[in-house]
Amino acid sequence: MPNARLSREHVYLSCNFWDSLWIIQQPICNEIQKDESVLYVERFVSVFTVLRYPRLWRRLFTWLRGARSLTRNLRVLAPLPLFHLGHRFPRIFRLEFAIQRRWILWWAGRGSKTRLLWLDNPLYECAVSRLGEQAVIYHVADEVSAFPTSHREISQALEKSALRKANLVFAAAEQLAADKRPWQPRTYTVWNAIDTRAFESEPPLERLQEIDRLPKPRVAFVGVLDRWVDLSLLELLATRLPHVHLLLIGPSHLDDRPLRALPNVHFLGRRDRFEIPSILRRCSASLVPFKKTKLTERIVPLKVFEALAAGIMPVCTDFSTDLDALERDRFAAVGRSPDAFVAAVERAVAEDSITSRDRLSRFGLRQTWGERWMQMNSVITGYLAAERIDGPTPAAKTSGRS
Repeated sequence: MPNARLSREHVYLSCNFWDSLWIIQQPICNEIQKDESVLYVERFVSVFTVLRYPRLWRRLFTWLRGARSLTRNLRVLAPLPLFHLGHRFPRIFRLEFAIQRRWILWWAGRGSKTRLLWLDNPLYECAVSRLGEQAVIYHVADEVSAFPTSHREISQALEKSALRKANLVFAAAEQLAADKRPWQPRTYTVWNAIDTRAFESEPPLERLQEIDRLPKPRVAFVGVLDRWVDLSLLELLATRLPHVHLLLIGPSHLDDRPLRALPNVHFLGRRDRFEIPSILRRCSASLVPFKKTKLTERIVPLKVFEALAAGIMPVCTDFSTDLDALERDRFAAVGRSPDAFVAAVERAVAEDSITSRDRLSRFGLRQTWGERWMQMNSVITGYLAAERIDGPTPAAKTSGRS
């Protein structure tokens, strides 16, 4: 098995920039590169992208740097800034990819290794069989068609095509995986995980003084306040438990004026992700007050595992059936009504103790990307062995840099 792993290389087509918020793409590639080579291809951008998102204008020039070597086995490549218009124009993207393919293959190079192609977005289905790969892995973080910026019918059609073309699918929640299996039976659930580096050291104390000055007990919500967050539930919680101080870590995209008017609610804005574990350790519970939607019922958020690794209870609404197993093993509290949610928070605060923190953190600190990659690697290795895939295809041998 070790020899088989060393003879593999990976090309990962991502809809995320390497230096953006780490979701599932970057951490898995970071694990893979410890033993095998990875070419991480970043999000496609163009002048049209910048017109919609002006903050991305610098990304138009990143391609000039070629493939940037971050480690011995990991390179990051920006696509050419051509005429990308997004998923609503798949025919135009297929035309663009005919050009981008040559750019990617130039940097992917050629050799004797088995090449695995990873896709994290159904738009990239047109890349299958175009990059000299021997197997295709579709890596799914969310229900793409459920995002408000998505065109549902186009996204669903693209995803069905991606699922039929892929050899393996890894989905970040069981309900998400269940939705994909009718089109690709080799679909496996691989949950989110923690970035262990963030839990290995404490930030300078002055970075945490604002939090340390707030009265205890504290509970926290870490993340973006957006349409999937139940603000009215947070308002009810703060009103019912005036002695509990609610910390909101992250940006807000909603009308949060009723919450800001409450004396025990504290908006602390964006924080570096390496500060989050220390902030959570200073709280008695972490809140996941999501509304149940097509998007949220198909996720197990990272914040659940970060809370556990920090030693505090994640208190959730019943947005996902994936929470049932965690609730059964007392690694999550689930409130199935507003009153039950408030009661669950009150109970989590009351039961917060050294013993409880030790039990929760021992479980949480095992939920690592290293463990997730071991799970994936076992599936990939088994598939390649069963299909007797070994070495590059003729296309891979003749493509790439000379």
